[in-house]
Amino acid sequence: MSDGTKRAREGADPRAPHWFDFNRINDLPNGWAFDILEWDDDPDADGVVDRGEAEVVRDDHRFIITTWLQPRARTHDRYWSIAYETVNQDGEPEPLSFHISTTQAIARNNLGHARDVLDSGDTEPHVLVRDHNDGPRETFEYPAESMAEKAADLQTRLKMDNDDRDYIATVHSKGEWSKQLELERSLDTRTEQ
Repeated sequence: MSDGTKRAREGADPRAPHWFDFNRINDLPNGWAFDILEWDDDPDADGVVDRGEAEVVRDDHRFIITTWLQPRARTHDRYWSIAYETVNQDGEPEPLSFHISTTQAIARNNLGHARDVLDSGDTEPHVLVRDHNDGPRETFEYPAESMAEKAADLQTRLKMDNDDRDYIATVHSKGEWSKQLELERSLDTRTEQ
């Protein structure tokens, strides 16, 4: 790996200044690792191309941070998305955002708060349920209620901004959700008899 590539991956490349401040999450000694996974800034591309993806990991916990430019008339907005790698209804890892904004400081604060919750060890798994009116029901497991609630709030906001999204997002403790599924299975069995 060349020195230039190594610097870019560490967020020290002058062409990727948006990672400088965000990487400060590792200024203080802690068990979380920050790594840039992808960065695309093609000056020869049509339109604005500036997108990056990084991960913040510790043990089994993984956050995905995505940043991109959204062109507007004569200018652009930089967006930040913070996703936690949840476990979906199929038992597969799937990142689902719990924060999207145009402010880096607020994005860092949301990530910092989520890390602090996980570091405290006082967590109870919660499930975000996205129930589509005309189709499947999806579930996403989070390690803490606050993260699941933030993700549900974001899903509701995205639904309000997009007519093609038709679902209801709710949050339940993992224990409550297990009981709900058992009740539904029991009712289905009685209906079939």
